[in-house]
Amino acid sequence: MNITQKSTSDLALQLTMKVVESDYAEEVKKSLTNYRKQANIPGFRPGMVPFGMIKKQYGEAVTADVVSNLIGTEIDKYIKEQKLEILGQPMPDTEEQKLVDFKNEKEFTFNYIIGLKPEIDFKVDESYKIQYNRLMAQDEDVDKYIDEARMKMGTQSNPETASENDVVMGTLTELAEDGKETKEGGIVNDKATFSLEKIKLKTIKTKFVGKKVGAAIKFNPAKAFKSDAELATILGITAPEAADIKGDFKFDIVEISHIEEAEMNEEFFSKVYPGAEIKTEADLRAKVTEDIEKSYEAESDRSFYNDVIEAIIEKTNLNLPDAFLKEWILESNRREEKDQQISREELEGQYEGYRDTLRWQLLEEDLIVKNDLITSEQELRTRVGEILGLQAFGGQTEGNEEILKQVTDSVMQDQEQIKQVSQQIVEQKLTKLFKDNIKPEEINISYDDFVKMMTKRAASQKK
Repeated sequence: MNITQKSTSDLALQLTMKVVESDYAEEVKKSLTNYRKQANIPGFRPGMVPFGMIKKQYGEAVTADVVSNLIGTEIDKYIKEQKLEILGQPMPDTEEQKLVDFKNEKEFTFNYIIGLKPEIDFKVDESYKIQYNRLMAQDEDVDKYIDEARMKMGTQSNPETASENDVVMGTLTELAEDGKETKEGGIVNDKATFSLEKIKLKTIKTKFVGKKVGAAIKFNPAKAFKSDAELATILGITAPEAADIKGDFKFDIVEISHIEEAEMNEEFFSKVYPGAEIKTEADLRAKVTEDIEKSYEAESDRSFYNDVIEAIIEKTNLNLPDAFLKEWILESNRREEKDQQISREELEGQYEGYRDTLRWQLLEEDLIVKNDLITSEQELRTRVGEILGLQAFGGQTEGNEEILKQVTDSVMQDQEQIKQVSQQIVEQKLTKLFKDNIKPEEINISYDDFVKMMTKRAASQKK
């Protein structure tokens, strides 16, 4: 087989293949011989059908199949020999390709188009002026953390009278439209439980504050609680059913639960941070602040990582064989279910996003190879073990090593999960590479201001 190539654009080649009879004749003969051995034709014993009859009946289809396989093999071989870095897969050149007559012709010409990867030559350095948003804990964040810890470690009691943040337990009964009688066939939940601080309307909350065990309170639960899901839990029904609740209910208080906040002393500090040397409230606030800001680091890193990617894509402006890629996407998409297929018009509208995603994939591959960031199997195994150890044992894996090893071995066989873990490791390596080489300016920003900034940016990108 003779293969020649010519450039059709900067990053696209046309491959022309000349196939002569000697390229495929032997394989066609072999296939037809196998057909002859298996053919079951009336009037002939198995394996004794004349070869000419078999050739006449199956020759065209077999030739087409053999030549098609030959083309695929030879194209792959040619690409490897020529060391061509391609995008997508070779595609028939529909403009140049003529109809092929496998029945009457002996020599064939096939034309294919291939897309080439662009040459990549760039580096990440201080020329990228990108800031790093270091998220800072605010006083209210620290207050909330400490208040929740004081409640969690507080002392529980069952007073006779309800106060503002108590939890009440009792029976909820749906009332008729007049608001006086019990609704026939209505909702009754004798295990209703909710915290008074969850009631969103002050006028309803005041109905409960100061009431004693045994009191009956009429109120509208649909107005009292924020969501259908929350209302459904309290009423003991489903969320769709809760969406239809409009009227009043009667709540009979059976029990009241009160939590007295833990005192701010060294005993409380040691419960919040066992083993830490925390003596004063100021020490506690400093430690809480440190933990909150540490929990924000992943979000800061993710924001910085995305900003760098966006800047790299824009600065390199990597050239791609766009015309080829559009046709390849459409051709590949034709194999999808009909309702998932994309039209040419839809592709035109979405192509810019697809193009930038492909650009980053190529640039990421280049960074990984040139900076030796390829993830090893041992790195994957270690990370999987860390994740599983945290999920299953809270990080305390001592004594559970054998179980952890077995579960890790199982997860290592799940290609989808391993792909996700591998991407996490790569992103962490690239983030460190970006920080080390760009040396970004750090900007302190509150979490709320950061969210506002990101929301505003997302809105502007949609326009």
